[in-house]
Amino acid sequence: MTKKPNEKDKLDTIVWHLERMDKRDKLRTWGSFFKGLMSIIPVIAFIWGAWYFSQHGDEIMAKIAKQAAEQAAEVTKQGTNSILDRMKNLGQ
Repeated sequence: MTKKPNEKDKLDTIVWHLERMDKRDKLRTWGSFFKGLMSIIPVIAFIWGAWYFSQHGDEIMAKIAKQAAEQAAEVTKQGTNSILDRMKNLGQ
Protein backbone atom coordinates (compact mmCIF):
# COMPACT_ATOMS: atom_id res chain seq x y z
CA MET A 1 0.00 0.00 0.00
CA THR A 2 1.21 3.41 -0.89
CA LYS A 3 0.84 6.18 1.55
CA LYS A 4 -1.28 9.04 0.31
CA PRO A 5 0.70 12.27 0.39
CA ASN A 6 -0.76 14.87 2.64
CA GLU A 7 -1.04 18.55 1.84
CA LYS A 8 2.23 19.44 3.54
CA ASP A 9 4.16 16.92 1.42
CA LYS A 10 2.50 18.22 -1.72
CA LEU A 11 3.39 21.80 -0.82
CA ASP A 12 6.99 20.79 -0.06
CA THR A 13 7.23 19.13 -3.47
CA ILE A 14 5.87 22.24 -5.18
CA VAL A 15 8.32 24.47 -3.29
CA TRP A 16 11.21 22.15 -4.22
CA HIS A 17 10.28 22.36 -7.93
CA LEU A 18 9.94 26.14 -7.74
CA GLU A 19 13.37 26.46 -6.14
CA ARG A 20 14.92 24.37 -8.93
CA MET A 21 13.17 26.51 -11.54
CA ASP A 22 14.48 29.66 -9.84
CA LYS A 23 18.08 28.39 -9.98
CA ARG A 24 17.69 27.44 -13.63
CA ASP A 25 16.21 30.85 -14.45
CA LYS A 26 19.16 32.58 -12.79
CA LEU A 27 21.57 30.55 -14.93
CA ARG A 28 19.57 31.38 -18.05
CA THR A 29 19.59 35.07 -17.17
CA TRP A 30 23.39 35.13 -16.78
CA GLY A 31 23.81 33.09 -19.96
CA SER A 32 21.65 35.53 -21.90
CA PHE A 33 23.60 38.45 -20.48
CA PHE A 34 26.94 37.03 -21.65
CA LYS A 35 25.46 36.02 -25.00
CA GLY A 36 24.27 39.61 -25.43
CA LEU A 37 27.73 40.94 -24.63
CA MET A 38 29.28 38.57 -27.17
CA SER A 39 26.83 39.68 -29.85
CA ILE A 40 27.77 43.33 -29.32
CA ILE A 41 31.46 42.70 -30.17
CA PRO A 42 30.94 42.36 -33.97
CA VAL A 43 28.82 45.52 -34.00
CA ILE A 44 31.57 47.44 -32.21
CA ALA A 45 34.18 46.03 -34.63
CA PHE A 46 32.06 47.10 -37.61
CA ILE A 47 31.55 50.62 -36.26
CA TRP A 48 35.27 50.95 -35.49
CA GLY A 49 36.16 49.69 -38.99
CA ALA A 50 33.79 52.18 -40.62
CA TRP A 51 35.25 55.02 -38.56
CA TYR A 52 38.83 53.94 -39.35
CA PHE A 53 38.08 53.69 -43.07
CA SER A 54 36.47 57.14 -43.04
CA GLN A 55 39.61 58.58 -41.41
CA HIS A 56 42.23 56.66 -43.44
CA GLY A 57 40.30 55.66 -46.57
CA ASP A 58 42.48 57.68 -48.95
CA GLU A 59 45.66 56.03 -47.67
CA ILE A 60 44.13 52.56 -47.91
CA MET A 61 42.87 53.14 -51.46
CA ALA A 62 46.26 54.54 -52.50
CA LYS A 63 48.02 51.41 -51.17
CA ILE A 64 45.54 49.15 -52.98
CA ALA A 65 45.97 51.07 -56.24
CA LYS A 66 49.77 50.98 -55.92
CA GLN A 67 49.82 47.22 -55.32
CA ALA A 68 47.41 46.60 -58.20
CA ALA A 69 49.56 48.70 -60.54
CA GLU A 70 52.74 46.87 -59.48
CA GLN A 71 51.13 43.48 -60.01
CA ALA A 72 49.72 44.51 -63.39
CA ALA A 73 53.14 45.81 -64.46
CA GLU A 74 54.79 42.54 -63.40
CA VAL A 75 52.26 40.44 -65.31
CA THR A 76 52.61 42.63 -68.40
CA LYS A 77 56.40 42.48 -68.19
CA GLN A 78 56.33 38.66 -67.95
CA GLY A 79 53.93 38.43 -70.90
CA THR A 80 56.03 40.78 -73.03
CA ASN A 81 59.26 38.94 -72.21
CA SER A 82 57.78 35.61 -73.22
CA ILE A 83 56.53 37.05 -76.53
CA LEU A 84 59.95 38.62 -77.24
CA ASP A 85 61.69 35.33 -76.42
CA ARG A 86 59.44 33.49 -78.86
CA MET A 87 60.16 36.05 -81.56
CA LYS A 88 63.91 35.70 -80.96
CA ASN A 89 63.63 31.92 -81.22
CA LEU A 90 61.74 32.21 -84.51
CA GLY A 91 64.42 34.46 -86.01
CA GLN A 92 67.26 32.05 -85.21
